[in-house]
Amino acid sequence: MSALILYLGELSKSSRLAAPVADIIGALAYAVMVFEQTTGLDEEPFDVAQIEDVLVMLLKPRDNKLVQDRVLEAMASLYGNMYLSQWLNHAEAKRVLIGLITMAAADVQEHLILSLTSLCCDKVSVWDAIGNREGIQLLISLLGLSSEQHQEHSVQLLAILTDQVDDCKWAITAAGGIPPLVQLLEMGSQKAREDAAHILWNLCCHSEDIRACVESAGAVPAFLWLLRSGGPKGQEASAKALTKLVRTADSATINQLLALLLGDTPIKKAHIIRILGHVLTMAPHQDLVFKGSAANKGLKSLVQVLNSSNEETQEYAASVLADLFSTRKDICDSLVADEIVQPCMKLLTSKAQVVATQSARVLGALSHPSKSKAANKMSYIAAADVKPLIKLAKTSLIGAAETAVAALANLLSDSHIAAEALAEDVVLALTRVLGNGSLEGKKNSSRALHQLLKHFPVSDVLVGNSQCRFAVLALVDSLNAMDMDTTDAADALEVVALLSRTKKGVNLTYPPWSVLAEDPSSLEPLVQCLAEGTPPLQDKSIEILSRLCGDQPVVLSDLLVARSTSICSLANRTMNSANLEVRVGGAALLSCTAKEHKQQSVDVLDRSGYLKPLIEALVDMAKKNSRCTSLEIEVRGRAPREFIERTAFQEGEEFDVPDPAIVLGGTIALWLLLILSSCLPKNRITIMEAGGLEVLSDKLANYASNPLAEFEDTEGIWISTLLLAILFQDENVVLSPATMRIIPSLALLLRSEEVIDRYFAAQAMASLVSNGSKGISLVIANSGAVAGLITLIGYGESDMPNLVTLSEEFSLVRNPSQVVLEHLFEIEDVRVGSTARKSIPLLVDLLRPIPDRPGAPPIAVQLLTRIADGSDTNKLIMGEAGALDALTKYLSLSPQDSTEADICDLLRILFRNQELIQYEASLSSLNQLIAVLRLGSKNARFSAARALHQIFYAEHVIDSELAWQAVQPLVDMLCAASESEQEAALVALIKLTCGNASKAALMTDVEGNPLESLHKILSSASSLELKTNAAQLCFVLFGHTKFRADPIASECIQPLITLMQSDTSTAVESGVHAFERLLDDEQQVELAAAYDIVDLLVGLISGRNHQLIEASICALIKLAKDRTPLKSDMVKAGVIDNCLEVLPLASSSLSSSIAELFRILTNSSAIARSSDAAKIIEPLFMVLLRPDFGLWGQHSALQALVNILEKPQSLAALKLTPSQVIEPLISFLESPSQAIQQLGTELLTHLLAQEHFQQDITTKNAVVPLVQLAGIGILNLQQTAIKALEKISASWPKAVADAGGIFELSKVIIQDDPQPPHALWESAAFILSNVLCSNAEYYFKAPIIVLVKMLHSTLESTITVALNALIVHERSDPSSVEQMTEAGAIDALLNLLRSHQCEEASGRLLEALFNNVRIREMKVSKYAIAPLAQYLLDPQTRSESGRLLATLALGDLSQHEGHARASDSVSACRALVSLLEDQPTEDMKMVAICALQNFVMRSRTNRRAVAEAGGILVIQELLLSPNSEVASQAALLIKFLFSNHTLQEYVSNELIRSLTAALERELWSNATINEEVLRTLNVIFANFPKLQISEAATLCIPHLVAALKSGNEGAQESVLDTMCLLKHSWSTMPIEIARSQSMIAAEAIPILQMLMKTCPPSFHERADSLLHCLPGCLTVTIKRGNNLKQAMGATNAFCRLTIGNGPPRQTKVVNHSTTPEWKEGFTWAFDVPPKGQKLHIICKSKNTFGKTTLGRVTIQIDKVVTEGVYSGLFSLNHDSNKDGSSRTLEIEIIWSNRTENDENI
Repeated sequence: MSALILYLGELSKSSRLAAPVADIIGALAYAVMVFEQTTGLDEEPFDVAQIEDVLVMLLKPRDNKLVQDRVLEAMASLYGNMYLSQWLNHAEAKRVLIGLITMAAADVQEHLILSLTSLCCDKVSVWDAIGNREGIQLLISLLGLSSEQHQEHSVQLLAILTDQVDDCKWAITAAGGIPPLVQLLEMGSQKAREDAAHILWNLCCHSEDIRACVESAGAVPAFLWLLRSGGPKGQEASAKALTKLVRTADSATINQLLALLLGDTPIKKAHIIRILGHVLTMAPHQDLVFKGSAANKGLKSLVQVLNSSNEETQEYAASVLADLFSTRKDICDSLVADEIVQPCMKLLTSKAQVVATQSARVLGALSHPSKSKAANKMSYIAAADVKPLIKLAKTSLIGAAETAVAALANLLSDSHIAAEALAEDVVLALTRVLGNGSLEGKKNSSRALHQLLKHFPVSDVLVGNSQCRFAVLALVDSLNAMDMDTTDAADALEVVALLSRTKKGVNLTYPPWSVLAEDPSSLEPLVQCLAEGTPPLQDKSIEILSRLCGDQPVVLSDLLVARSTSICSLANRTMNSANLEVRVGGAALLSCTAKEHKQQSVDVLDRSGYLKPLIEALVDMAKKNSRCTSLEIEVRGRAPREFIERTAFQEGEEFDVPDPAIVLGGTIALWLLLILSSCLPKNRITIMEAGGLEVLSDKLANYASNPLAEFEDTEGIWISTLLLAILFQDENVVLSPATMRIIPSLALLLRSEEVIDRYFAAQAMASLVSNGSKGISLVIANSGAVAGLITLIGYGESDMPNLVTLSEEFSLVRNPSQVVLEHLFEIEDVRVGSTARKSIPLLVDLLRPIPDRPGAPPIAVQLLTRIADGSDTNKLIMGEAGALDALTKYLSLSPQDSTEADICDLLRILFRNQELIQYEASLSSLNQLIAVLRLGSKNARFSAARALHQIFYAEHVIDSELAWQAVQPLVDMLCAASESEQEAALVALIKLTCGNASKAALMTDVEGNPLESLHKILSSASSLELKTNAAQLCFVLFGHTKFRADPIASECIQPLITLMQSDTSTAVESGVHAFERLLDDEQQVELAAAYDIVDLLVGLISGRNHQLIEASICALIKLAKDRTPLKSDMVKAGVIDNCLEVLPLASSSLSSSIAELFRILTNSSAIARSSDAAKIIEPLFMVLLRPDFGLWGQHSALQALVNILEKPQSLAALKLTPSQVIEPLISFLESPSQAIQQLGTELLTHLLAQEHFQQDITTKNAVVPLVQLAGIGILNLQQTAIKALEKISASWPKAVADAGGIFELSKVIIQDDPQPPHALWESAAFILSNVLCSNAEYYFKAPIIVLVKMLHSTLESTITVALNALIVHERSDPSSVEQMTEAGAIDALLNLLRSHQCEEASGRLLEALFNNVRIREMKVSKYAIAPLAQYLLDPQTRSESGRLLATLALGDLSQHEGHARASDSVSACRALVSLLEDQPTEDMKMVAICALQNFVMRSRTNRRAVAEAGGILVIQELLLSPNSEVASQAALLIKFLFSNHTLQEYVSNELIRSLTAALERELWSNATINEEVLRTLNVIFANFPKLQISEAATLCIPHLVAALKSGNEGAQESVLDTMCLLKHSWSTMPIEIARSQSMIAAEAIPILQMLMKTCPPSFHERADSLLHCLPGCLTVTIKRGNNLKQAMGATNAFCRLTIGNGPPRQTKVVNHSTTPEWKEGFTWAFDVPPKGQKLHIICKSKNTFGKTTLGRVTIQIDKVVTEGVYSGLFSLNHDSNKDGSSRTLEIEIIWSNRTENDENI
């Protein structure tokens, strides 16, 4: 079926239909109507929208009526099909529209069809489709029609619109649609009434104003009528509308409703009951309770309906009563009576559960508590009566159960009813609703539970753990949706609070509240109550949540922090609650939160302003020592929940360490204060200001004075001391007066048996000494606390892990006793006082190992070290106490590395005392120290070495064999990485070996390499003294071949250099000596160069020790060779300044060394151009004048000067005059040493870079030797000499020329074997150019070949001079061009053009060469075409003059026939065309066009190249040039291009049009005729006959005629030739074209006639030929007649004219005249001029008797074609002329070009 529908749809669109379209659409309509979808109902069977589109396309407002009806029928079937309409938008609205269309009038029908089409096609809403308000007006107007169907469709569409669009509701009101709709309620069909009721209900719901309009239209009675007489839908719609319309409970309305309720109709009373209930809710209280009033009657009638047998009626009545009593609670107290309650109670037993549920709602509404209700308000209900209600609560339907529970929640306030309900197991129903019910049901369930728990204990109400768990969780969950301001939340929380107070019992194995700990998600509602609830709710929440601090601290703290207001609420209730348990619970919760989120919690409290008052409240709580043992707060993560006993000693059980992870409620205030003070430092001040220190002081004092206090508040003591430790971290708190009172209490606590008390007391003291003053520390020292602190030394973290962890959590130290003691013993007064002396024996005792206190000895060593340092008295006390033996034994036990080092340090301090060093125990200590050297750690070895250094002061120790056993470990120790260890080892070795000559031999016998150790020492950043000693030892070792040859010696260079940089003379001396020996070895020099020795050696070049200076300079020379970085370092170090200071007094050898150093330094370019190098210049020039200065010194000095003066900035700094500098240099130019000559010349070259040197007269003296050196043939000398000449050639060109410079330079320039370097060649060419520039006469002294060679220079100035010279040669001697060409001038010039150098001069000379016929004949000229073309095509070519000259050169080459035919000429043609495209100058255009003429005239290939390059279009544009010469040459070029058929494919009409336009432009602008254009046209028409029939040819003819008229003889001749060409083709071309051309050419007839008279005879034949083939007009004018008398009667003369077979023409009749004047002309048009034809004229007279002939005349008209005008008197011949008188006619005949109106013959 789907396929059929789609096929019919496609078929109906087809333009070729076998059957009528109406039948096809009808079949489609039926197929759509009967279509059923059996499977896949959720899938579209086919593209339904496609069928709709087809039908819409076929629907046309004014189409065939049958077709339109069938289309509408098909669309109605489509929208009415339940399976198909669901896939279309607005299907119902479209169906209704179609119904309206089928019944509408023609005009309305057209509008509705357009609306339907828009709705289907435009994807708009129904509102927009019908035209908005206009459509509403139309629909309203249709409501008044008599047709019910019309009404039904209209009102149905309005109903659809009101459901979808709000604007249409106002439109209906504005259009007056309400009265017709109200009328329809009474008069319309049932369907119309239902829809009208629905519309009015929509209108009432939209706006109060519209509702008032509906009411004022009398809708209420109409709706009541519909309620009575309408169908089910109508009644429902009426009821809905009445609930919106009726706003007052007037008696009339109530009575009407009662009549309907109690009457027989309607049968169903549900809607009436509903409306009556609605009306009664608006009735006044007095009317409802006053008996006899309409409202009271209505109420009682509703109650009576409860007794109806109809269950539906009972349900509605009960529902309405429940709504009424729930809404109007004010009437419940007055109406609670047996007459209302009993029917409801009776219905509770109804079999229909719905009825029972509604009855329960009534009871619930009546029994809902209110302030005005009396306690016995439900006295009508007995305890036994609630059983049905309980039964209903247990029903399976949760809604019914909720309703029953709502009623029970109100009734259970009665103890008897509560007992009955409990006995009936109502709790099961309550928990069920509590778990699965709605929010309201949960509220009522919690309220009911609350009522039960008021009467009975928890164990009686909730039996078993599971029921308790469920109830608690359900109640807490219900809090999520409850309003915090209502009693519902309070009831729920009260139940949870009651349960949380419940302990374990017989029925409960664990407290009910523990379920909250097991389900963390249940805590969130409680936190919400805490954050948002009222104070009572907050207190209950705190009471519940505080019991969970120990079980769910993390979850609870996260929830509280997530709601910052909850933290504020906790603070508020902690401060302000009257309930102590709430305050403690709040503090506990705050502690729990702060434990996990310290900073966030404190920040919230700080921002809220609660922080300070909270602290004050907590201090007050601590002062009262409040205690709430029901709380346990976990203050540290995942610790055991009970106290943990841990043994502190491994042997014995002296004390127990409790776990401080649990804090009981009594001390929670202190704990919270502790947390707050640790998070925010300012809280410590707040606590102090609130009296917190006094509270803690009193607490500790009471504990110390009361022996039984330890059994009362053991927690509070250690928490108090911990709080003090945190508070004392603030210096301001330490300064409090209460601090001094607290210290004695803390000292007493240090004697406590509880380690936790002692530990945190020590923490408090640690904070005091760290942040307090010296006075505080002295008070602590004098309080006797030291002995107690020593007792804590040595206990590890494993002994009291909880205490250490807690300390770390609050950022306290791990070992407080050690911190306090170390701080105390740093004070001088304490260290030398009695406190220290008393503590020494205690500490020495700790040096002996104690198993239970393994950490004690190391700490004791540290403390003893502090006490011993600086006090000989304390050292002796230690010695007397057996410290040396104890320390030696302790070392023998191999303690930890750090402890070992500390022991050695302590021994070193003790051995500083000369009395102790003499003890016998010192040798035992020596043995242990050596053992430490061998086996100890790094720090221990260092300390041992230092101790040995002290012990070696004893003679008996040094002389012992045991002392020499220390050499090897000390040597080994030299390899240590620590500088201090190396120093200690060296000092010890020096102490051992001082003054013994055999030391070096001993060092060779030790294991390992001492030099390597020394290298490490020297390499380290150790002290200068240590390095000096090491250098001394190195000096000794380097005296032996073994050590000097050792590779390690090379590594000693850097350490020695470092030592040489010291300020100590001995260190410098030892370093220089060692370094000097190493530099004698070349390999060592290479290695030494890598080290930073420059500054040191440069610094040594000073003073009067010339040997040291020269040695330093020699070292620098060796180092600087080929090492540029070192050279820079030397200069930066001031080596130049130092050398210059020494130079004036230096000897010849030292001066030479200095000059050599300068030479090596200035080899670096950076140094040579530095300001430091400039200082060398003058001193070196002075040194060069010394007679004892040898060649080596001269060479070094000159090289140094060259190195410097080759830099411009150095030249600028030169202050010597040119004569002072140049004169000595001239002497060096004649030196016997070529190297010195070279350097002298090079130096002179650099000096001549200065302009004042160049112009100085002294410089002129150097020209001759320089020219001689330039021609000497030695390359190096040539280079330098020419370079020097280059500098002065501009200043002294004549001197150079006079010295034979032109000749010598020319030799260099043309030298081939060997070729000179390019730079040398360029310099020679430059010098020669400078000479030539100075005087034009020198042009002729330079050979042409040299000038041509100079063209290859890279310097533009040189090229320019050479070009100028060559041009002068060419002008003065034309024959010289051949020499230039033979010398390669053409290639050179072309290269210059390619590189765009000197383009104009190069082009000029090149053009001059090619302008010479003999040069053009040379083969080389042929190869110039391509480069010239490339130059023109090069986009980088910018010189216009260069382009012009290159074009001229091409033009010259094109004159040679062979060159014009060469293959390269193609590229030339393309280049010339490209040049013309670039809009060149007029001159360039002329040159380029002429060149192209030569190329294309001689080669067909060139013609094609021009065409392919787009040249034809370019030339066509040039035809229109304002320059007539350019246009003429362009025309000539076109004539050459098309002189044959080579380019026949390029011939086009556009070409003819361009030529025509050029012809026209010239004629109009200059009034002249371009003969070349005419000749070109003639050539093209002659060579390409096909163009003769073109439109362009036709359009060209008028301009040819104009040229014929205005041109000279040459132009006229060309025009005649062209027109004759066209004339010959007329016979072969299409008639229309031939006719058009001949008609246009006929305009030339007058001109041609004139030419026949005025032009030379050579024109006559062509003109006559044209005249006899052009169409024209023959005009015959009969002017007058003479002597036209006749014998009888008057003469009424007229003439009749005939030509050939044509119709006659006749003049008017002139009456009664023998000399009539007609002056009448007649015209005949001829396509071809008449040939051999004659004009016949008959003159007649018209009279009464007829016409008489006066005479005839016949005229041959051939002559007039040529002459143009033929006139005169013509005699009339007639036989009847008897008197012989002459009758004549005056006639004028004219042949001219015809007009369109002329009649053809």
